[in-house]
Amino acid sequence: MGLLSIILVLMAGVGFLTFGFTQTVCGKPPNSYYGGGIGLESVVIHGYDYDMSTFMHPAVGPFNGNTNPLMTGGYNVAGNDISFMFQNVNQNCLGLITTASRSGISGSSDLPNWYFPCNAIPQRGALPPNETGYDSSYLCHVSSQARSLLTAMNPQGQVYYSWEDVAQSSNNFAVFESYVRDIFRCG
Repeated sequence: MGLLSIILVLMAGVGFLTFGFTQTVCGKPPNSYYGGGIGLESVVIHGYDYDMSTFMHPAVGPFNGNTNPLMTGGYNVAGNDISFMFQNVNQNCLGLITTASRSGISGSSDLPNWYFPCNAIPQRGALPPNETGYDSSYLCHVSSQARSLLTAMNPQGQVYYSWEDVAQSSNNFAVFESYVRDIFRCG
């Protein structure tokens, strides 16, 4: 009877390690979206896909509080990466990147409000970068209200690219942060 009890406990342990451990430790894996495949109802911000189909931009400038920026002409944000509109500045590069004299970038010389033009970028990176409006804060979302609204939004999932996409010379890609997804893949 004791031997059968030991065998049953060992069988339960092996069963848990085989089937239950992954579920317990990893849970449900996050959604992943292949870059270039994000639909026109979404935008990419800092590597995450955000569904903007029902989003209404707060009342400011041409937006009246009932306007979806995806549908408003001239902004070209539908399906694009708009991370440069929400730049994270003055963190790791604090004191390293400063504004040039007579620059139109707001903020102080040591604490600029943005580093790059606040433009939308195509997902695939095959087009040359839009460098217009570098000194313009028009599309830059630097206010605490804009930041808190972005923080309150829930992304649908993370956007990824393959190394083949990065190596393709027609894409203007650079790798900033990378991690290997398949070494400790859960699920």
